[in-house]
Amino acid sequence: MKKLLTAGGIGAGVAAFAALVMVVAALAFSVTVDGTSMEPTLRDGDRMFLEFWAHDEIERFDVVEADAPSTVSGGARILKRVIGMPGDQVSVSPDARVLVRPEGDRRTYVVDNPAWSAEAGVEQDWITVPGDAYWLLGDNWNASTDSRSFGFVDAAAVHGRVVFRMLPIGRNGSIARDVRLAPVESGSPR
Repeated sequence: MKKLLTAGGIGAGVAAFAALVMVVAALAFSVTVDGTSMEPTLRDGDRMFLEFWAHDEIERFDVVEADAPSTVSGGARILKRVIGMPGDQVSVSPDARVLVRPEGDRRTYVVDNPAWSAEAGVEQDWITVPGDAYWLLGDNWNASTDSRSFGFVDAAAVHGRVVFRMLPIGRNGSIARDVRLAPVESGSPR
């Protein structure tokens, strides 16, 4: 006897094939966190989905994957948070506050990142981010080699932004977007 294919059988086969394609695509367009520089936001071993098509749409506070400058680990790939956009002025004050003057804005803002430790600061004078670069920091100040030590990262070296934790399953989901710019209050040290 010939087996007849039913619409349900074909539908199940198509669904299984689509699921397999999605899993392969997700793994192909993902990165694994290596190290502790982005803790507590990202942890060593987390598998993150990479929006590789978004490398031209990077926004302040996105977590991106980029090639580190060749002076750092031979240009290894890194995951860091975008703090300084092209044209911004950025400084790290003696009291470990990261200050930003966005391009075209005369006001000074402090970066409010709940992940940062107030005790871990490296002072840096005001610098201006070049038009084709970003200034990146890790969320774990004490364990991060970032723009405080290697400077700017070329926009062309950014591969995309990471927005979703795929693994481990118990912690999967979107990355919290709780970092913001807060105006520096008048009378505060600048």
